[in-house]
Amino acid sequence: MLIREFSERDTEEITLLMKNLCILNGQEFDEERWRNSIIEHMKKDSNSEVFVALDDEKKTIIGMANCSIRTSDKGYRFGLISNLIVKEEKRRLGIGEEIVRYIVDFFKRNHIHSIRLALKQDAENAAKILFTKLGFQETLRIYELKI
Repeated sequence: MLIREFSERDTEEITLLMKNLCILNGQEFDEERWRNSIIEHMKKDSNSEVFVALDDEKKTIIGMANCSIRTSDKGYRFGLISNLIVKEEKRRLGIGEEIVRYIVDFFKRNHIHSIRLALKQDAENAAKILFTKLGFQETLRIYELKI
């Protein structure tokens, strides 16, 4: 497996992955908004990256995750991981773990000492097990009111 930053040629495959992630989370997927955000990302040097995992044999994308460097109100820099997804037929093979480890190394190279992520309360147990295995600890619960 190879993990690398996404490129324009990956747009179709990562769009399908994001659509599947939204379906899994019971969320609407705004494909136009997603594609526009990818185009904007490629135009400018930002503090965010999309990393993709490729199958060794077929060289197709089998997983992805977004990560970004954020700054708190108090000036504290931290890493944020979002949108981690692996193709359904490739799950439970350690691909998600490898993507997260790659991102952790990316943050270390960028002198980030804390990484955050959010899991939905009804998140798949495997996701909770993965992040706990990698040393993540629950520090905050978020409540939301939809209006």
